[in-house]
Amino acid sequence: MSKEQTIQLIQDVTNVYQQCMMEAASLTNEQLDKVVPVGKREIPARTVLYNMVAHPREHSIHLQKILQKTGSPASQPSEAQLILSAAAESFGALSGLVARTSDADLDKEFDGHSLRKVLEHVKYAYGLYLSGIQQAKKV
Repeated sequence: MSKEQTIQLIQDVTNVYQQCMMEAASLTNEQLDKVVPVGKREIPARTVLYNMVAHPREHSIHLQKILQKTGSPASQPSEAQLILSAAAESFGALSGLVARTSDADLDKEFDGHSLRKVLEHVKYAYGLYLSGIQQAKKV
């Protein structure tokens, strides 16, 4: 079963999300109060950021309803798919924390650890995980 269009669509969403994260990370408290045009309405920049929290949750539920009502096999996830959902949430927490840092933070150390070293460790671990997943799929 092909997933090419699905992968491309979520990558497109992710690209815009990452741009939002990069731009928003340096907003000041004063800038959060500024009323800005968003679509057909004007709202405080703070509300824009809160929408970034609520909107994906809203549509996650919406998508689940569509899958259920259309009888998609994806509406009954396997154990692996449930674990991957939790992994995506966990990675989101890591990604969100990193979004508020800058390159100047990468090499600051505490107890012999730095952001760079920890992130390189996570990257290495994901490489090991990928290898293990690929081995599990071999017949």
